Amino acid sequence: MLNEKRILKKEVFSSYPLYRKDRIASFLQKELSGFRKKIIVLDDDPTGIQTVHDIYVYTNWDKESIRDGFRNEEQIFFILTNSRSMTASETSKVHAEIARNIVKVAQEEKQDYIIISRSDSTLRGHYPLETQVLKDTIESLGEGRY
Repeated sequence: MLNEKRILKKEVFSSYPLYRKDRIASFLQKELSGFRKKIIVLDDDPTGIQTVHDIYVYTNWDKESIRDGFRNEEQIFFILTNSRSMTASETSKVHAEIARNIVKVAQEEKQDYIIISRSDSTLRGHYPLETQVLKDTIESLGEGRY
């Protein structure tokens, strides 16, 4: 039989040391100082984009737009795919094209990257299809294992 005891969350939380914002900021800066990859966020719906500022957001994924994203001074950029409104077949084609374009431009620019696929928390989008297509396409182009 389990020996259960009721514990108030206030007691649990008070047992942890207080965080210090200055230490967190210092740690974050230290970690980011060596991080040189371009972060590319693919967003499946325009409502998520409303929360970003001072970040480039592209509404197409041609090579020139992606190249512009790689060349801008920010470490991150968004590509709005609006794939939530597409069929599974359409989103497969789009994500394969995006992956091919990212790989090609990254090679030309000699720039490492990571891709973040941002989708709806209620899974109204095409998960895991989109991430699987990205992975399969990138790996088929010899870009390692993702």
